[in-house]
Amino acid sequence: MKKDDRLIVAQWNKLPLRFSDREVKDDAFVTNPFFDIDPKIENFKDKEPDNYGIRYFVSTPIDSQFQYNIDLYSGKLYRERAFCAQDDIWDNYSGDLLTPNFTQGFVPRVYDEAKQPQRMIVISNKEAIEPFKEQPQYFDLARVIGSVVVERCENFPCDQNEKWKASQILVGVSAREVQLNSLDTFTALKKKINWNYAKAMIANMNGYHKLGGRTHAAFRISKELNLKDTYAYFTKNSKKITNEEFAGLNTWRVGCMKLYDSIWDESEKIRTQPHGQAESFLKLFKEFYAKSSNEFYECQKLVRPANIVENHRRLWFFSYIQAFNLLEKNGFYYSCVDNAWAYNPRVDSSKYYVDQNKELARCRAKNFEKAFDQAINGMSLMRNQTNRQFRFIEYDNSHGGSHQKIYSWVFDKNQNFACKYDSKTPNQIPFEIFPQDVVWENFKQEENGVVR
Repeated sequence: MKKDDRLIVAQWNKLPLRFSDREVKDDAFVTNPFFDIDPKIENFKDKEPDNYGIRYFVSTPIDSQFQYNIDLYSGKLYRERAFCAQDDIWDNYSGDLLTPNFTQGFVPRVYDEAKQPQRMIVISNKEAIEPFKEQPQYFDLARVIGSVVVERCENFPCDQNEKWKASQILVGVSAREVQLNSLDTFTALKKKINWNYAKAMIANMNGYHKLGGRTHAAFRISKELNLKDTYAYFTKNSKKITNEEFAGLNTWRVGCMKLYDSIWDESEKIRTQPHGQAESFLKLFKEFYAKSSNEFYECQKLVRPANIVENHRRLWFFSYIQAFNLLEKNGFYYSCVDNAWAYNPRVDSSKYYVDQNKELARCRAKNFEKAFDQAINGMSLMRNQTNRQFRFIEYDNSHGGSHQKIYSWVFDKNQNFACKYDSKTPNQIPFEIFPQDVVWENFKQEENGVVR
């Protein structure tokens, strides 16, 4: 395809100003490469003569010093970590693991079995691949030739097979790579590159578990699949968003936007009341959470509730509501008696021990709004208790960052890295969980007849 044909055109973000992200320079809609590209997955076949290039976009280029991920909420790349010299925790590769010898990308509109954007690694010379951009402008094409199945153990100890969760990473060659495009088997491709190094990078580049000064594996490659088996595994486990489902997503987003508008408009009306603001907001929040917390949780994964340029107060309001919701849906609850967040153990796969709605019924307006500022501390508690956390990114402006305006909560893998030579590695420097200059805007309270 000609380069002009590969231009990513904004579609997903064509929304009213209060929900959309716009370019500051010309007020154009910002692209979301995951949703704005049709992957042409029908070009992926299980037989070599019929197997043509599918569409993907580059997320981390070959030999990059930094690993990037995509935030589906904003559609933008952000820095996940810096690479450093490491040993192979599985002892299958004896040299230093430095940077990937492959390009990483995502297949748009496709989720893997872990319900994450479908990952793909592309083997090619740099010149044959679309140059890396922190905000992808063009998609590229690659011919799938095989895959690896990577298993992740989220919580140590990893002594039981059911603790290891699998996801497939497609392996392809660039459609414009002349030297490699004649290869018709995964085995032949492995002989052309340093595959042992590539495998070790895949198994190690996302970190380890660390306990008592020792490191333990958190990722492993369980399978290497040829084209036919890759296609069978992909067809069984991956989820492609069809054109009909994409249209349904747009309809679903309308409901999310109505939900956002409803709670914001009602909250703003409460702020105009001369008396009883805090009491009215607590009542509103109880009703909203009992009725719509699950819907809100799904909406906040993909639909932006506010544009900071159009209304910064609305954006920060929803950022705190999102923090409350993320904590509650990931195993924590807010106790109004203790004015603090606490770990909430599971009773079974669908139910937690403490019902947050029943706990909200015990809250009093005087102390309830502490829940939102305390939610930031709750994020640190999540990290310590569950080895999971979310962090809020305004601008991804750290060293090696994508320098993109993101303004969203992103999931942090929270892994450890054993860098061999650096005395103070950038991977051990903690990210800021939330902007320190932002606070929850309290509703007015009345104490002894005085409005505060």
